[in-house]
This record gives sequence, C-alpha cells and structure tokens, in this order.
Amino acid sequence: MTPIEAINNVAKAYQDLAVVLFAVADKTVGVPAGQAMKVDSEEAPGSKENKTEEKQAAKDTKSVKKNITIEQVRAVMAEKSQAGLTFKVKELLEKYGANKLSAVNPDDYADLMEEAAQLK
Repeated sequence: MTPIEAINNVAKAYQDLAVVLFAVADKTVGVPAGQAMKVDSEEAPGSKENKTEEKQAAKDTKSVKKNITIEQVRAVMAEKSQAGLTFKVKELLEKYGANKLSAVNPDDYADLMEEAAQLK
C-alpha cells in the first residue's frame, strides 16, 4: 500500500466516523446529557423500577420535543438540502402546510426535524 492509499483509507475512515457522529447528534439533539449517557440497567425488563424509568423517559422525550428551536430544524434541513435532497425538503415543508420553514407551526418542529433526519 502506498502512502497516498493509506492516507485515503484514513480519510475514508474519518468520513465514516463523521457520518456516525452526525447520526448520534441528530438522535440526541435536546436530550439531557444524563439521559443520553444512560446505560441499560441489568434488572428484569418487567420490574416496577424499569417501568417508572420508562415513563419518566417518555415524559422527558415529550418535553424535549417541545424545546426544539427553529434553528435546530433549519440546521437539519440545510444539511439535507446541501446533500442534494432539496426537492424532498420542500415536499416535507409542504406536508406541514408551509412553503418555508418560518411558516411551520412550532409545535411541529420536533416531528419535522425527525422526518428530515430520515430523508435519504
């Protein structure tokens, strides 16, 4: 393997890592660090404590959805548009009854951002 091939392999590995890190970042936007770092417990899945934790996590997720800002949505939409998905981004906006992001209902930001992140 030549030095250039080795450098290209390392660059490709860094690109792959960046894709993974962006996916993780998209999934954890607005999630409190303590919850994002939470490791599955070793308790039985049916235990009372796990059910309580699941209910709390669901409440936290709902509150996080309410805290999504237009800037966060805009960042995801811009990334997808720059990746050549401009037509799909526009279709997604139209799905939410808007021709531009500022016309989208703020209550829909979390759902819109989630759907935008799924675009391929």
